[in-house]
This record gives sequence, structure tokens and C-alpha cells, in this order.
Amino acid sequence: MLRNQPGEPGLERRLAVAQELYAAHGAALRGDPEISRLLIEYLQSIGRSQAMMQRHGVFAACAECAGTHGGASCCFAGAEEWYGELLLLINLLLGVELPVQGDGGQDCFFNGPQGCRLTAHFAICLNFFCPELTQRLGPDRLARLRRQVGRELIAGQVLEGALLGWFRGQGVAVSL
Repeated sequence: MLRNQPGEPGLERRLAVAQELYAAHGAALRGDPEISRLLIEYLQSIGRSQAMMQRHGVFAACAECAGTHGGASCCFAGAEEWYGELLLLINLLLGVELPVQGDGGQDCFFNGPQGCRLTAHFAICLNFFCPELTQRLGPDRLARLRRQVGRELIAGQVLEGALLGWFRGQGVAVSL
């Protein structure tokens, strides 16, 4: 899951391109057996990561921090710039309704009242654990969690590669 580079289209344009790709190709992508299988595997891996984070209190700790400290060290304004049109398209394929506007706060465009509004995340969003949370988890739980997140990221990269190949076969240029 590659990060957008300086000079690439802004978030509004990337959201629009993802929506256009989904409208034009979403049904065909969902109907492709390989893409469909990889979407299911990715979603299952995301579910395992989220279940582990829930079990270890990560979501509760992050919600508490966001409520008292604004989550300034993690879901900060500008983090949305990491998301390219392909990862946004994957979110659409996973049934996410992409937001058209942020909450107007000091944090990431995708962060809403209940946390992140995306299902498929950029690597840093999954791998960052603040010092307080790292200490709270301890080395063993943190290592297990990072291994599961790693499996999720690999599943996402395999899906991205398959989507890029699918689009290439259709003669459609897509940016990460």
C-alpha cells in the first residue's frame, strides 16, 4: 500500500476517481472469481486484526485518547493523503461508503465520531502504536498483533496487485 507522492492529485480528485472506477468496473471486479476470492480473504484478515485489537483493548484505548488528547499522534490531519485511488476503490468494493467531507476537526479526513470510516487501511494506520499503548499491550501482545496486521497488509498487497493486473488487462490506467 504505497503512499501518494507530492504533486499527485488531491484527495477530492482521488475520491472522485475511485468512485468513477467503481461505477464503471465494480460489478465486473466483484464478478471476477480471483478478485472476489482475494476480496474475501482480505476482509477476513481485516476481521481477524480487528477482533484481536478489540480483544486487547486497542480500540478502547484509542477512543479514550481521541476523546481526551485529540489523538494527535496517530489520526492527524493530513494522514488522508496516504490513501490513493486504488485503496479507496478497495474500500468501495468492501462496501464502504466513502465520506464526501471530513468532520471538520483537527484529525484525518476519514476519522469520524465512531473512529475510522474506512475498512481497508494504509500500513501506517495499522502499524502505529503510541508509546502509551505499546506499554499497555506489552511486548508479547504487541508482537502477536503486529504479526496479524502484517498478514492483513500482505493480503491487501496481493489484492492490489491483482487489481492492477486486472485494470492493465482492460487497458485502464490506475494509480496506487
